[in-house]
Amino acid sequence: MPKTVVIVDDSKFLIKKIVAFFENEVKYEVVAQGYDGNDAVALYRKHQPDLIALDITMPNKDGQQAMEEIFAEFPSANILIISAVRGDTVLECMDSGAKGYIEKPLRFTDPEFIQDFKETLDEIFT
Repeated sequence: MPKTVVIVDDSKFLIKKIVAFFENEVKYEVVAQGYDGNDAVALYRKHQPDLIALDITMPNKDGQQAMEEIFAEFPSANILIISAVRGDTVLECMDSGAKGYIEKPLRFTDPEFIQDFKETLDEIFT
């Protein structure tokens, strides 16, 4: 049975790329997609996936706020941050329990980037 993932990003274009990566490269089942932090919390509650991939900078509720809400209700959630944000915010997310961080821009045509992404996912589940 494949691992399940929810993908949340405010860019529909990037969501398509991320969905294709998870489905084709790592054979995860994408069970839902959302576009802001409110979606992230609601979709996590509904699907309780093996992994949720969150952007940080999103409208209505950012990824960091959504992550804190998810952890308050589901302390063992596996959260992967996929964002162009660097610095203190990323460190705060990692310190709060995010299991990994992938930096945008996503370079899905770069074999080294793909390998790093896969290794990050492997580390989350080991």
